[in-house]
Amino acid sequence: MATASVFSFKFTPQLQAHLSQLPPSVSLDRLSRLSPERLKSTALPNIGSIELVSSEAFDSVYDSMYVSMFPRREERERSDLIVDRLAAQYAGQREHLATYRIVGIRDDKGEAIGAAQFSVLPLPALEGEAEEGAKFAVPYLQYIYIRPQNRRQDMSEVLHTLVLAVSAADAAKDGRTVPFTLYETEPPGHGADEVSRAYASQRARIHANAGGVALVLRRQSDSSIISAHVQPGLEVGDSPLTLTWVIRPSPDPGREYDVAQIGRSLVAAYYSSLRDEGFPEVNIRLAETIVEKRYDGCEFHLMPLADVKDHVE
Repeated sequence: MATASVFSFKFTPQLQAHLSQLPPSVSLDRLSRLSPERLKSTALPNIGSIELVSSEAFDSVYDSMYVSMFPRREERERSDLIVDRLAAQYAGQREHLATYRIVGIRDDKGEAIGAAQFSVLPLPALEGEAEEGAKFAVPYLQYIYIRPQNRRQDMSEVLHTLVLAVSAADAAKDGRTVPFTLYETEPPGHGADEVSRAYASQRARIHANAGGVALVLRRQSDSSIISAHVQPGLEVGDSPLTLTWVIRPSPDPGREYDVAQIGRSLVAAYYSSLRDEGFPEVNIRLAETIVEKRYDGCEFHLMPLADVKDHVE
């Protein structure tokens, strides 16, 4: 069982039971980039509870915030699919599929402060590649959002910490460790107009300040940078979308890792999870084909997010 945490008295019983599966070597507080003393003064006084969100809770408490925070249909998954996935997860009907979780924070009135929605991806050992991937599981963070009045209270750090902790408890069942969180973002300067470009740059700064670094492909012949990210269209007829992969390293990764050795396993796990969730196969295959062409003569590489240009391809 994991050691006690500064967060513990805010956990719902279900979340507490899940985190009891953490290996004894994992300290939840060490998974945070901020000290317990700071979080005691910034985040915790404003938190009523921290929970693993059920399908019913998402539908009634969190969904309206989720929709308002991601107003563009092409970047927001349908809420009914999220509800169905959560219901199947809690009913034990997702065997052999990536575990799907939502960590949510509520205030003392039971209203939503924010949430993080993610899948825990077990990395495969790819044929002809190093088998390092099979040692790891990586949380793929699809959405994270916090209501405006609770920003600048370190709520995002609480959510990021719990994403790592919940994922580590899931991964430990198969003897895997969690080296980092994976998510995507618009590269600095991305957008069709000045407002959208400024917004993308602001988001990139926020991710960088939170410890995020870009995961890209670097061409070995000339060191040019290419994006390793291609998101399939979420609905039939939608076009693929190239953004930038970001990893947020865990302060306590459990074992050493090399992104150059596990990068392809990571991308393969991402597309496998999209297939498992029933996204259009024609869209997934198109995105995979684009990425596979980019692999030629390239290796995975980490670089500061601020140095990524729009577009990295």
